[in-house]
Order: sequence, then structure tokens, then C-alpha cells
Amino acid sequence: MTRNFAERFNHRYGKIFPPPYAFNYEGEKLIKIMSLDGKGKMSKSENQLNTVYLSDGDEIIRNKIMKARTDSGPSQPDSVKPDFIEGLFGLMKIVSEPDTVEKFEADFNGCTIRYGDFKKQLAEDMVKFISPLRERISAISNDYNYLAGVMEQGAVKARASARATLQLVKEAMGLNYL
Repeated sequence: MTRNFAERFNHRYGKIFPPPYAFNYEGEKLIKIMSLDGKGKMSKSENQLNTVYLSDGDEIIRNKIMKARTDSGPSQPDSVKPDFIEGLFGLMKIVSEPDTVEKFEADFNGCTIRYGDFKKQLAEDMVKFISPLRERISAISNDYNYLAGVMEQGAVKARASARATLQLVKEAMGLNYL
């Protein structure tokens, strides 16, 4: 919606608003993280059992990963992975060491993968990956002075930016009476 509003305004009154875009750290390609059942992307608004939250405890993460959907495994070497299996491998590529991913890729391609071992490894790597994030989030959310300072700085910057943008909008629309 924001993109539509910006484009419509810019078309009528001249280029004021830059079109919004998806932010991406380090310029890498955006990735879609699949839900644990493979039926779409992982989302906080979807089924909570198929989503791993940063606030989930270690045991909850392990249980969710262990309940992730799998099948009986490939029956032929170098088979194509079903979407739900590809999603689990996608998670592993994010949180695990490359040699761990390579080992399970080789197991899958050689029809020797044991999904129980795979999911245990993925669960432990997820816990190891998420724990420091969860601790940092907790530390920040309990530091009220820090949060108040960040909000104040943000409000000052937002007011200045909004003031400048509103002035440009008023001029573009011919509403600059004073």
C-alpha cells in the first residue's frame, strides 16, 4: 500500500516520496524462510506450531523442530527434495556450519539420511543461533534508560524528517499558505 500511495502522489505532484523497498543487510539476496510444515513462509501471523520465534525457549525450539514435517526419505540417489524438506535444509543453511549442511546433503543424495538425526542437529544449531539473540533482546528490553534514550533520539529525527517532508508536500500541492 505504501508503494502505491507513494507512486500515486509522485505521479500527480512530482517526485517527493522515494518508493519503499525491502531492506536487506549486506546487499545479499533476500531469502524466504519456509514454515516447518513447508506450506508457505514462516510468519508470526500463521500457525504458531510451524514458526520458530526468537522469544521461544530452547526446549520449545527443539520440540518444534522435532515435530517438523518430513517423509520417509528419498528412494533414488540425487532425488529432488520436496518443498517441506527443502525448507528444513534452508533453515540448516542459515544456522549450521557448512560442513554439517554438506554432510546431510550427501546423506540425502545418497538415500541414507536419517531425519531424526537431521532434525536433532538442526534443533541444536537453531538453539545455538537464537540463544545469543534472545539474550540480547532481553537485555535491551530490560534497560529502560537505554530504550527511553533510543525513543527520544528517534522522535527527534522523525520530527525533523516529517517537518521537511511536509514542507515539500505542501509546496508540491500548492498548499503553502504561510
